[in-house]
Amino acid sequence: MALDESTDEMEKLESNGITAYIDHSLNEHLAQMGDIKMDYISDESGSSGYRITIGDPKCGSGDCHCD
Repeated sequence: MALDESTDEMEKLESNGITAYIDHSLNEHLAQMGDIKMDYISDESGSSGYRITIGDPKCGSGDCHCD
């Protein structure tokens, strides 16, 4: 991730109050797996960062059927 790159040919994603930009072809590829969600998380120890999930997180554990 770079903060100084041009966003002219990128798609804007917004999730949970966070805005990000992604290459159009990568977005199309990832969208086939489901919704892209971004969250800012922090824990009691002071660690923080962004979590990006694609699709239903339960699908990897066998709780649902992913197409």
